[in-house]
Amino acid sequence: MSDASLLPLAIHGAAGRLGAAVLELALASPACSVVGATVSARSDWLGRPLGGEGAVSYRDALAPSLPAETVVLELSRVEALPAHARQAAAEGWPLVVGVTGLDGACEAALAAAAEQIPVLLAPNFSLGIALLKRLAKVAAQALGPDFDGAILDVHHRHKVDAPSGTARALAEALEGAGRSVPIVSQRVGEVIGDHTLTFAGPGERFELQHQAEDRTLFARGALAAAMFLRGQGPGTYTMDDVLAARGGKPAAS
Repeated sequence: MSDASLLPLAIHGAAGRLGAAVLELALASPACSVVGATVSARSDWLGRPLGGEGAVSYRDALAPSLPAETVVLELSRVEALPAHARQAAAEGWPLVVGVTGLDGACEAALAAAAEQIPVLLAPNFSLGIALLKRLAKVAAQALGPDFDGAILDVHHRHKVDAPSGTARALAEALEGAGRSVPIVSQRVGEVIGDHTLTFAGPGERFELQHQAEDRTLFARGALAAAMFLRGQGPGTYTMDDVLAARGGKPAAS
């Protein structure tokens, strides 16, 4: 693969659980060229070369001299996101956002950025979750009001936000289908992430479930999102668009 066809990739939050997993996959991928990676200014990784070798080192900010086609993965912290979104918009870098628990300042910064660059919002990078949302809408419309719905959201005890961004996105998808359902969140053990949608009606119960069995699935999904976003026009995208593109359908803008 020629250098021109490689995806220039930069990662905010490269020392975090997901950021480190994405970085490892990207460094090993023949389709990617990692051109930047940020960590906290207090991190022990600051200044170290990526992967233990090479010219690119961990920094506390992305340099504006990165290649013009660089896609940025935002995997750091809510409080850092607005500044990162403004930089990406100013530099023309497509932005993939995996941070959850966004506040008003984040939403405003991302909306402004999406007027200039493509922005992909992904509370969960799983393609299976994107399919679950699609199937949830079909089920809600097909089963009708005789079936009550509920979402069970189970994650590890270290997860701060509850409900999870994934559970909220699933609920929003159902609201789009005219259904409002409650979310029950549990934070136990080291569960990576389980989401179950239950519809219960007269004499029967219907369930859709997704279980994350390996954290690398999120890293693979993040790379797929970055690959998809390259070359897209300004606007807001989701993993639904990535899923649609894999099926040969055009992306929504």
